[in-house]
Amino acid sequence: MMIYIVILVSLSACLLYYLFEGKYRGSHVEKQVILSAQYRIQDHAGQYSGNLKSRHGSLIFSASRQNEQLRAIVIRKVKIYHSGVLVKLNQSAIIPFVEHKDQGLSISVRFRITSARQVIDLTGSKVTLIGVLNLKGGDRLPFKMSIPIENVYQHQEEQNIQHLDLPLFH
Repeated sequence: MMIYIVILVSLSACLLYYLFEGKYRGSHVEKQVILSAQYRIQDHAGQYSGNLKSRHGSLIFSASRQNEQLRAIVIRKVKIYHSGVLVKLNQSAIIPFVEHKDQGLSISVRFRITSARQVIDLTGSKVTLIGVLNLKGGDRLPFKMSIPIENVYQHQEEQNIQHLDLPLFH
């Protein structure tokens, strides 16, 4: 009987630790950066028509920092919670911050539409990002963050987007 109590207490302690660690890590990241995501559909690589019947697209991530110590955001994994879309990040994506500027360079990450449906609307879908925040002094803060995809990207500042040169996959 005593062994069951010890096991139950141990499992409870582990559960509380992981819940506390997740809340602490999430709130710590939110104090560092604000991330947003938009999407667009493309006919061919580099040709964004907005035709929602196309089979490829890209997510546009924008970031602004809340802490001057933040130098860059390194995104290592991207997952869209939509059954008709597949993201395959072949390399890390980096959002750098320039000294004395709070807005980071926007980046685009390509995805493929796998659904048989003619039109995919990602507005409101969640995207999870896993990566590291690089701080001044070489400190690194791992993070996992889920954000909603806001809407279809409008071509207002096309020159400020860093396109990742990733091969399209089939």
